[in-house]
Amino acid sequence: MSSRGPPVHKRAVGRTPGTKNQGHDERRRELSRQVLRAVVASGGRPSLHELARSTGASIPTLKHYFGDRSGAVAEALRTVEVDAAAHLERLASPGRATLPGSLRAMATELAEAWTQFGVGPLFAAGLAAGVFDERAGPGYVDGVLEPTVRAVERRLRAHAERGELSVGADDELGVRTAALALLSPLLVALLHQHDLSGRQCRPLDLPAFLERHVERFLKAYGASPPTSP
Repeated sequence: MSSRGPPVHKRAVGRTPGTKNQGHDERRRELSRQVLRAVVASGGRPSLHELARSTGASIPTLKHYFGDRSGAVAEALRTVEVDAAAHLERLASPGRATLPGSLRAMATELAEAWTQFGVGPLFAAGLAAGVFDERAGPGYVDGVLEPTVRAVERRLRAHAERGELSVGADDELGVRTAALALLSPLLVALLHQHDLSGRQCRPLDLPAFLERHVERFLKAYGASPPTSP
């Protein structure tokens, strides 16, 4: 009689359930950037089939990395903050300019970036993709809108630290309110004129608008000069 016991079945060595394939994150980032180009090219409303065709990835592959179309669009929009880090840093820094010059320069540069360097189509397509979409919407806020707002907050906070604003640098709500008051009319005007074709039905002298807007903002938020005793 053999003294050997029952045969031992060796367990196949493989990937632990729930772990990622090697290179998973890199591939996901690569696909996210490709999806972003498709989102902008489509005006913000690509179907999953269109995303597959644009990226060269199969629908099962996109579902593997993102879950569904909204998940793919959300992650694509979130890549903007990382890829635009240098531009956001410039937006956040006033340099040595005083408040009036800093705000005029910021408004002009934003308008130029909107019309000449693809910022407008990105904002417009991201907004179209995110509205009424509970997954893509937060992706737009996280990757595009809030990084822009926070950069403007940083710029204004730098001026507040110099005593040039009527709100204190440590007044978080005050700085955020001022940033939204400065940025929101700019975004609406640029969307109105360029991405909604408002130039055809109600054109706006954009340079004159920017100058007037900055003047009004300075009256509302600029530090009051000291009064004589």
